[in-house]
Amino acid sequence: MRYIIKNTARIAFVAALALSTTSCDDFLDLQPKDARVESNFYQTEADAMEALVSIYDVLQWNTVVGFHPTPMFLDIASDDAFAGGASRTDAPNIIEVDMHNIRVANPEIQGMWKKHFIGIYRANLLLEKIDGVNASQEFKDKVTAEAKFLRAHFYLDLVRMYENVPLVLNTLVNPGEYNQPQASPEEVYNQIAKDLEEAIPNLPESTLRNNQGRVTKWAAKALLARTYLFYNGVYNAQLKAGSTTVDASRALNHLKDIIDKSGHILLANYADNFKKSGEYSLESVWEISYSDKNPWWDWGYIQGGEGNMQPQMQGPRVVSPAIESYERGWSFATATQALYNAFEANDPRRDATILEQAELNGELDKGYQHTGYFSQKYTTSKDYKPGAGQPELNWGNNYRSVRFSDVLLMAAELAVKTSGNAQQYFDMVRSRVGLTPVPATLDNIYKERRVELALEGHRYWDLLRQGLNVTEQRITVSGSRGPLYVGDQVDFNVTFKPATKGFFPIPQSEIAISNGILKQNAGY
Repeated sequence: MRYIIKNTARIAFVAALALSTTSCDDFLDLQPKDARVESNFYQTEADAMEALVSIYDVLQWNTVVGFHPTPMFLDIASDDAFAGGASRTDAPNIIEVDMHNIRVANPEIQGMWKKHFIGIYRANLLLEKIDGVNASQEFKDKVTAEAKFLRAHFYLDLVRMYENVPLVLNTLVNPGEYNQPQASPEEVYNQIAKDLEEAIPNLPESTLRNNQGRVTKWAAKALLARTYLFYNGVYNAQLKAGSTTVDASRALNHLKDIIDKSGHILLANYADNFKKSGEYSLESVWEISYSDKNPWWDWGYIQGGEGNMQPQMQGPRVVSPAIESYERGWSFATATQALYNAFEANDPRRDATILEQAELNGELDKGYQHTGYFSQKYTTSKDYKPGAGQPELNWGNNYRSVRFSDVLLMAAELAVKTSGNAQQYFDMVRSRVGLTPVPATLDNIYKERRVELALEGHRYWDLLRQGLNVTEQRITVSGSRGPLYVGDQVDFNVTFKPATKGFFPIPQSEIAISNGILKQNAGY
């Protein structure tokens, strides 16, 4: 059974007027009997489930303003991928992210901001209404836990991207409340930790497949560890989840629970993680679901469907799809030579991660920043070819947000910092792909994370938490090109700007409507 979020209708409040022969006074006094409005919603378990589904739904949105799949954007911001696309004028907003020269009016940056606050609003609304639902306390506790996880999920991406964001934990009713000031990063990260710590006890100890793709206890524990590692790396501080301190030991204990108790494992074949048959596998701790089960055609409102735009954007521009294993894509996020070189020569993960142009049977239209390398993980593979609807809008590739290998590498990193058994966890990841052991040092763990999790949207965060010096050294490149690169050298020169601290600008449109309450980030 596919992810429940795919098969449940989105929440919609539609007011309907019924014609009647009653007087005007009677009509105005009567409540519409066939309308679903906020005053008669949030009453039953079914109502609460629709509201919960509406929060999950926002996870899929990659086109609120422009085209901005979050994992792809982060890979482009890192040293693992360039912007790509058809030409230098194809998607200038995405090229700005690659070049670290982002305008404050960049539409895609605005789209990601809007997406995350829509998800936060929907979570806040359900959390306010859940006590009034006619349901068991067990049901309410579970829905509350899921809503808190989702709010934490949206806030984690939001604060890592923009750093200085408003912390809104309730719905804003009066216009005087709309302009909320930015909270300190400390306040936001502590709230994320608090939401996750409070959610964990009431989430099921289940696999994603058995839980129909909805969040589990193990996903929340993994997200908390991810939150800690980034916050501690960037700010050199511990998290405060209410009265609970989340330090390296506590984060590691959460990961140990996943390793020892969850039933999650490493798949024998690394490449199987990214096949259609590998969705909700025992290696997947958390996935964001997509589908072609609700065929979609509307280019004007792409997020109305259930498809994933990232595969379409990253697929190679094959000339003759009929003779290929891939449909024609748009060649964004071309992989760098530096990423290709990061793999050991006998590492099978390189072939499972990078699609080389030599693997194609026919001709290829070479676009902007052509490197000869494309993502093999999220691409236009015919294994995922949409069955109906506008083909570009209906790719069903689930995003594997947390894999068990990531859990093991986070545990190894934390074990190094707490004198734990880092080597055991580290060896498990390398052994799965037939590589010989190397010492579980922090440097080796970071190198392993790069190749194990390549082109999955994690590299940029891993660079930032190692420090701005490391980030600048890895991302800034000039006069360097691979043997298959096509285009002027200037197209491949990137300069990271430490003044921004690696964060995106606050959208200028949001600053304008806030009447100056929101302040622009440093470096912009």
